[in-house]
Amino acid sequence: MADISLQRNHSFGIDSGKEKLARLVSKFQQSNPSLIDRIDWNADKTAAEAEGKHFKAQFALTTAQVKVDIDLKGFAAKMAKGMVQTKLEKTVGEEFPA
Repeated sequence: MADISLQRNHSFGIDSGKEKLARLVSKFQQSNPSLIDRIDWNADKTAAEAEGKHFKAQFALTTAQVKVDIDLKGFAAKMAKGMVQTKLEKTVGEEFPA
């Protein structure tokens, strides 16, 4: 089970949703580039997996929902859970407003 799990319904359709997901992942990467080792996308760009020194994250998009799961690694990362979750909720809200 993920340490942080966020799901949000959307009505943007799959093509607009893919653009928004790409921006979301890009913002995630830009927020702390030194902590991210890799980002891998699936073939149709509806899912991405990011991994870094203190986390592993999965981003997924369907026609009606976006979902982000983050597993935090290590004591320091788990201590920052609240801050990470707040920032994630804000960023997801910018791209996928309720």
